[in-house]
Amino acid sequence: MARPKKYRIVEYSLKPTVFKPNRKSSVQVELTIDELEAIRLADLEGMYQEDAAEIMGVSRQTFGRIVRSAHRKIADALVNIKEIRTGKFDEKCRKIKLMKCESCGKIWKVPEDYEGSECPKCHAKNVHILKIDN
Repeated sequence: MARPKKYRIVEYSLKPTVFKPNRKSSVQVELTIDELEAIRLADLEGMYQEDAAEIMGVSRQTFGRIVRSAHRKIADALVNIKEIRTGKFDEKCRKIKLMKCESCGKIWKVPEDYEGSECPKCHAKNVHILKIDN
């Protein structure tokens, strides 16, 4: 029996987008939202894989596999003149939101569908969602 997929945490969400070469191409490569997030963390933000893996809620080895897959797809699209489609949200990904405790100032990440209202540090009920512009 296969091990169940672990949720991946995605902070940045790109609306579905298509990058087209200037030559006609009917072939496409699709980057999943977790691959796009891994590329953002590793290549754009310049994070170490271990730190980026922690942010996404996966092991460093899994993060490495996600980045390798994304790099392979991007290279294939560039070398073989293919369209790149991005932004498809995968069921194994979980969007997050930031919560802040007004009593102690702690900020922490929770899944977007989280409904709790207690600070994990001081257990105060005076918490609210921080707005993130993506």
